[in-house]
Amino acid sequence: MTARQAPYVAGVASLLLGLGIGLGLRGVEPVATWLYIACWYPTIALMAAAVALREGRDPFTSNPVHALSLFAWSAVFWFFFELLNWRIANWYYVFVPADRASRWVGITLAFATVLPAIFLAARALEEWGLRTVRTKPLRVTPLGLRVTGVVGVVFLALPLAWPGRFFPLVWGATTLLAEPALYRRAPQWSLLADLERGQGGRILRLLVGGAAIGLLWEMYNSFARSRWIYTVPGLEELKLFEMPLLGFLGFPVFALECWSVFHLLASYGISTPETRLEGPVRYARKTVTAVLGVAFGVIVLFGMERFTISSTTPLLVEVPGLPASVAYKLAAEGASPFQLAEVSAAELARSAGGGVEEAARWARALRLVTLRGIGTENARRLASVGIRDIETLAVQDPDTLAARLRRGGASSAPRTRPTPAEVRVWVRAALKLTLPERRPPERSE
Repeated sequence: MTARQAPYVAGVASLLLGLGIGLGLRGVEPVATWLYIACWYPTIALMAAAVALREGRDPFTSNPVHALSLFAWSAVFWFFFELLNWRIANWYYVFVPADRASRWVGITLAFATVLPAIFLAARALEEWGLRTVRTKPLRVTPLGLRVTGVVGVVFLALPLAWPGRFFPLVWGATTLLAEPALYRRAPQWSLLADLERGQGGRILRLLVGGAAIGLLWEMYNSFARSRWIYTVPGLEELKLFEMPLLGFLGFPVFALECWSVFHLLASYGISTPETRLEGPVRYARKTVTAVLGVAFGVIVLFGMERFTISSTTPLLVEVPGLPASVAYKLAAEGASPFQLAEVSAAELARSAGGGVEEAARWARALRLVTLRGIGTENARRLASVGIRDIETLAVQDPDTLAARLRRGGASSAPRTRPTPAEVRVWVRAALKLTLPERRPPERSE
C-alpha cells in the first residue's frame, strides 16, 4: 500500500468496520458471532494506512513475508497464554461456533491479530509524532541480566503454583525471560539495550500503543456474541466492557512481551522481522519451528475445549424443554434463540402455534440459555438440578450450585465445568435481571 492508496484503503476499512459493528449489534449472523474478527482486520488495515500516509508504504505490503510471520507467530504466542490460563483460569469463552472446524479456524484468526495490532499501533505512534524520548541511561551488567532471567522464572512459577494470589505476574514473566537473551543476541531490538542507550521512545510507544489496543480488544469483544468473559479473583464486579478495570494495566506490559518474544525468535532465525539480521536465511529452522508451532496450537485448541470453552452457539433444537416440532418450525422460519428470548410469550405462542402458558415456559428456557453465555449444554445441567428459568437461578448460592453441577449424575465422574467462577457470573446476571437492587455475595476463588 502506497501513500496514494492509503486514503482509499482507509475508506474501505472504515466502511467494513462500521458495517460489521452495525450488523453485529443487530444480531445478524454470521457477523454477530464473528464480530471480533470482523472488527480487527479492518482496524489493522486502518493502522497500516495511517503508517503508509507518513512513510509512503505500509510495513506489511512492503514486506509480505514479515507480515505472514507476524500473524502466524501471533497466534502461537497467544496460544501460550491460553495454556497458562488452564491453570490461572482468568477467562473463558462463550457462544463459540458449534462446528469444531469453524471454531478452531475462528479462534486462530482472532489470535493472529495480536502482534500485528500492537506493532502497528507503536509504528503509527512513531510516524505521527512520538519518536525520540531521552531517558537516563541504565547500566546493564551480566549479573543484572542473570537476575532479570531469574526474576522472570519466579514470575512464571508463582502464578502456576498459587494462581489465586500471583496471577498478575504472568503478564511480566515473558519479557523478563526474553530480554536478557535478546540483549545478548540482537541488542538493536532489545528494550534493555534501549534503556542502556537512554532511548525510551520505543518502550513508550509500545506502552501507549498496548493500552490503546487493549481498549479496542475489550470494546470489540463486548460487541461480539462469541466472546470471552473474565473471572479474575477479587475483580469480578468492577468492569469496563468485560475487563476488570485494574486489568487494563496489563495491556501496556503485554505489549512489551510481544515485542521481546517476537524479536527473540527472529534472533534465532525463527520469525521474520521487518529488517532481518545479516546472514543466511535458515529455511530448515523456520520450517521445523513452523510445524512445531502448528502442533502446539492444535494441542492447546484441544485443551481449550476442556478448560476454557464454556458454551457453543445455541441451536433451537437443543434448548431444554422446547419440543422438537416447535424448534424445527421456528428454525425453518429463520428464528434464533437470541431473537426468541426477546419476544413475549404471546408472540412466541403465535409463531410456534401453541398455547400462551406453554409458550411462557419455552420463553423462560430460551432466556436462560442465552443468559451470559450459559448455552444449551449448561442449561441442561441446570435443568437436571431443577433450575429451568432465570428466576430460580437468581436465588441460588453460586458455590453450592457449582458443586452440585460438577458432581454430575450418580454414575458420572466429576466434571471440570462449570467452574464456581462461571456459576457466579450466571447468578450475578440473573440477579441483575430479576432483583436489580440486590447483588450476589462476594466469594473467594
